Amino acid sequence: MDEIWKELTPEMLPEGLYRRIAEAIGVDNFYKLACVNGGMTIYIPKPESLLRPVRDAHIKAEFNGFNHVELAEKYDVTERWVRKLCGVGFIEGQIGLFDEDDVNQELF
Repeated sequence: MDEIWKELTPEMLPEGLYRRIAEAIGVDNFYKLACVNGGMTIYIPKPESLLRPVRDAHIKAEFNGFNHVELAEKYDVTERWVRKLCGVGFIEGQIGLFDEDDVNQELF
C-alpha cells in the first residue's frame, strides 16, 4: 500500500479546496502535506506574509540613508515601515541639529 498513492489524480479528489491545492502544488506534494498535517486544521498565510522577510531584506540592502520615500514606493509599504526597518537615516558626515557632541563649542 506504500506506492498506491502514486495512482492518485486530481480528478479523484472532491471538487473544491483539495482539488485546487492538488492542482496548484501537484498530487505528490498534496499527499505529502496530508501525511504531515492530515486531520489537522492549518492556517495558510497569504503570499505577501511569506515574502515579507525577503522584501524587508531587500529594503535594508537598498537603503542608503536618505531614500525612505523611494523604497516605500518601490516595495508598496509605508515610509514609516521603511524607517522602522532602517532607522531615521543620515548622510555620512552630516551633523545632527540637536547632537551637542557634534556642535562646534567654539561658536558659543
